[in-house]
Parts: sequence; structure tokens; C-alpha cells
Amino acid sequence: MNCHLRHLAAACLAGSAALLVVSAAGAQSTRSDWRQQDRSRILREERYGSPQSFAFELRFAPYSPEVDEELPGAGPYEGTFGDGSQFYFGMELDWLPLRIPYVGAIGPGFGWGYTSTSAKAFEAGSDTRAEAEETSFTIMPMHLSAVLRADELMRRTGVPIVPYAKAGLGMGLWYTSSGPGTAEVDGVRGEGITWGTHLALGAMLALNWMDRRSSSQLDETTGINHTYFFGEWMYANLDGLGSSSQMHVGTSTWILGLALDM
Repeated sequence: MNCHLRHLAAACLAGSAALLVVSAAGAQSTRSDWRQQDRSRILREERYGSPQSFAFELRFAPYSPEVDEELPGAGPYEGTFGDGSQFYFGMELDWLPLRIPYVGAIGPGFGWGYTSTSAKAFEAGSDTRAEAEETSFTIMPMHLSAVLRADELMRRTGVPIVPYAKAGLGMGLWYTSSGPGTAEVDGVRGEGITWGTHLALGAMLALNWMDRRSSSQLDETTGINHTYFFGEWMYANLDGLGSSSQMHVGTSTWILGLALDM
């Protein structure tokens, strides 16, 4: 009798141990499935978020106009305002309705910028600056460009880098102002428009990886797919399309900024 009880107890213990092993394995498998489902959900949310058709940028850079580019030595612009860079602020809106398979989105973009500088004006016929009067020079560079954002690598693999390129037509609206009896910049006093070309190459760092869940919620509530920090080399060749009779107001510079995909 005791022998049968011992065998029965041993069988019960063995069954319980087997049940615990199976339960632990099942729990581990369930947790693994949950993790896999969570990863799949995140990738699905990133890849198939709200429709993405527009991009908006805020842009900041130093700006050194090429007014004296074709003149030997220090020209009238440098003589008046010095050789330092101006502060440039800009905005850009891109419409990207088309996608190139395995490459990215393409479409037109319009950019607008603003930069201005001022200095004490010169007294008429003199190299002495008039303390009570100033002369200023303002440029609003604009462009209409074709924009290519190569974001397919990010969309397919999650690597948060998006290279891009822009090329198109540029325009610089400029104007000068100064007090009575002051020197003029390059013999011109007033305003004008200088046409040219626009070229830019850059790369964006997507910031969604810092908090994927919040980024997904932002997409659901506002339609913003991604936020980026970007760096760009820009060449605004605003030289009158090669004309020597127009004010050259373009520049070559590095730009930093923030961007949104919508």
C-alpha cells in the first residue's frame, strides 16, 4: 500500500513539474509573441501612418552676399558693411505628390528667406561715418525648385537618415535705404530683383526614434509623420543669370534647421 502511495506521489510530482515547464515555456512564448507584435505594430505605424504629401522647413544660416564677387580687393559692400556674415532666416514648403520606387518622394518646393545688415552711413564725399545716420541692405532670397527626398531607406529599414537634393530657379529681392547725404552701395540706391539658380544638398536626421509612441500619437492627432533636424549646403547663385550689370546678391552657405513631414 505504501509502495503504491509512493509511486502515486512520484507520478503527481512529475506531472506537476512537467506542467510547470510547459506553463513557463508557454508564458515565455506569449511574451515573445507580444514583443514581436509590438515591434510589428510600431513598424506598421511608421510605415503606414497618415498620408505624407508635404514638408515644411525652418532654416537658419550665415549669409555673405556676393555683391563684391567680381571686383578686385575690397568692394563697396565690404567697405560699407564689412566682411562679416549676416544672419539668415528662411522657410520652405515642399509638395511631394510622387514617389520613385525604392528611392523616395519628389515634387516642387518654394523657399523664402530674409537677411539684412546695416552700418553707419558715410558723409557725402567723405570716408567719415555720420553718427546720426545709417545705411542698410536687405535681401529676400527665394527659389522654386524640384525636390527629391530619398526616404525609402528609412521607411523600409528604420535607419533615421534621409538624404535630399534641390535644384531650380532662384530670385533675390533686394533694397537699400540710407539717410540724406549718405553714400550709396555700388552706385545704386533703391531696390531691384536679381534672378539666378538654386542648388542644395543635405541630409535629415529623423527624431521619431527618440519616442516612437509619442510620434505615432502626434501623427494620429496632427498628421505630422516625422520631425527632423537637418544640415544643408545651399548655393543661391543670384547673379542675374550671368549678367555683369545686375547686383549679385546670392551666396554659398551651410544651413541648419528643423523640418516636418505632413
